[in-house]
Amino acid sequence: MSLFARQLSLYTGTRRLIDALDLSLAPASVLGILGANGAGKSTLLAVLAGLAEPTHGRVELDGQPLAAWPPATRAQYLALLPQEDASGYFGSVADFVALGRFPYNEATTDVGPWLAAWELTALATRPLATLSGGERQRARLAQLAAQDAGIVLLDEPLTHLDPAHQAALLRWVRAEAERGRAMALTLHDPNWAACHCDRLLFLHGDGRWQLGTPADLLTPPSLEALYGPGTAALWQRGTPTLPV
Repeated sequence: MSLFARQLSLYTGTRRLIDALDLSLAPASVLGILGANGAGKSTLLAVLAGLAEPTHGRVELDGQPLAAWPPATRAQYLALLPQEDASGYFGSVADFVALGRFPYNEATTDVGPWLAAWELTALATRPLATLSGGERQRARLAQLAAQDAGIVLLDEPLTHLDPAHQAALLRWVRAEAERGRAMALTLHDPNWAACHCDRLLFLHGDGRWQLGTPADLLTPPSLEALYGPGTAALWQRGTPTLPV
């Protein structure tokens, strides 16, 4: 199953964010979305998830408009990790992770494997609100993993995570793509993008966008055009690798 954006244009007020974007999220691939603050990354993911309407154009899931899919059915195929933290939830960590199974109408769910995968087993009975920011972020990722959708959109998933958990999260993204899922995530570090993404989408925040491979787009001139003068120093030439 694939997600398509066709001639997608996004405005916020009178400001043009994205103009006439054609984009496909195909199985077994990772798309990295990069751009300065306010460039439209979160807005784009909200539109791709069906939580906001585009100014122009349309989004299709398996050839059908997103609105044609009942919400619960759509949630079985398409998942979003929003930027907002889940600190307002007052239940336990285990109950919060189990909400990922809600689209499947499962009365009881063993969330043990997802808790273990995100190093949350010892925290299962703790109220989610008592966790640190990084622990809550891992709980949100565990809930997303429990949703088991084939298309996964992650908005700033590295937020609050320490370097070890950032690396684990990105390895998980790559592994899920190798299992056949379509993965898309917003990033700020071009080195992480080079490690884990098959394609990159640069959003310039004024309607312009660029779509290509890391080899095409991760160049000092492109990064300075995206982020501003002096930011090419963020990019380490070559293809960095991480320990398995």
